[in-house]
Amino acid sequence: MKEILNEFTHIIKEIESSLTIEKYGFKFLKMKLRLTDGSSLRIWEKSFADCLQRYSYYWLDEVNNQIIGWDNAPHHQDMETFPDHKHVSGRVLSSNDKLIDVLKFISERLQ
Repeated sequence: MKEILNEFTHIIKEIESSLTIEKYGFKFLKMKLRLTDGSSLRIWEKSFADCLQRYSYYWLDEVNNQIIGWDNAPHHQDMETFPDHKHVSGRVLSSNDKLIDVLKFISERLQ
């Protein structure tokens, strides 16, 4: 994770919170990044044996309104990328984006 974040120091103002819990082979990560424009990125991941199982990455504006959210909650079975998808302007769209893709997307938007 640290290597990925180091690539984006130009858009990350600070890591407001970070929590990692490891138990029975599972690893849970919860992080809140404050970005240079005042928005934030909320990161939540669940891994087992270094394999990402569940995730959500939510980009929120400075008053916590969702800009875009990416996750793999298994509730949109009609998506071609099921269970991976993103939430944009009230719509649910297919997505194969990983955290690095999310950070690249946000970086391009903030420049």
